[in-house]
Formats: sequence, structure tokens, C-alpha cells
Amino acid sequence: MRVVLDTNVFVSAAIQNGASHQIVDHLIRDNSDELVICYEILSELRDVLVSRPRLRKWISLDDAELYVEMIQLRFNFVPNPTDIIPISRDSDDDFILALAQRERADYVVSGDKDLLVLQIPELSIVTPAEFVTILKRNS
Repeated sequence: MRVVLDTNVFVSAAIQNGASHQIVDHLIRDNSDELVICYEILSELRDVLVSRPRLRKWISLDDAELYVEMIQLRFNFVPNPTDIIPISRDSDDDFILALAQRERADYVVSGDKDLLVLQIPELSIVTPAEFVTILKRNS
């Protein structure tokens, strides 16, 4: 099973102990090779966690930097997608879909409603809670 996590899943995992945290923890501990990630996602994650002062009430700047570094060191990165076709209502989400399709991911996990409404053949777009259920069913 190959999975792409939207940046919002990584952010949620860093600041709260919910479904997103369970997913990232699972991938770190057991199945790092299941995750499809590119440097564009890492860059966006760094930008969100490090550059947004409002997140300081949930995660310190030092912890944010350590979290991003841990993601960078723990997972194998693939090249950023280049052939991006407009699919989503939010064009910023199209690179996630291009990455998932190019890397033949089975799932995209996101909390983004613009992604969750899409129906794409051979790709399931699910919420973090739905993906936790899938992980439990497959373990």
C-alpha cells in the first residue's frame, strides 16, 4: 500500500494527538516505505510549522524544526511532480494528485475538502480518520 499525505496531515500530526498523529507515527515506526513524499511537501510543511507564529501555542519553534528534520531524515523522497494537470478546485492541491498518480499511490490522505470531493480512478482520497480505520483493518 502506497500513500501520499497532504501537508495538512503532517501539520495536524505535529500539533495534536489525533488520527493524523497515529498515521505519521505508524509510518515512522513500521512502514516508512509506504509513504510517498517529495520535497515540495517538506518545504510546505517547513513553511507552515516554522513561519506561522499562531502555531507556537501548539508547537515550539525548536520542536517544529526538529519535526521537519525528522520527517526529512526518516522517509525516502521522490522527485517533485512536474506534469501537473489542473484537477482540483484549489490549484495548490494539484501537485499532491500529480505525485500520487505518478507514484501509483493507493491513497491520498487529507483533511482538505477540495481534495476529498474528488473521484479519481485507482486512487482513494480519504480523511485521516478513514485511513486509520484502513490501517487497523489491514493489520
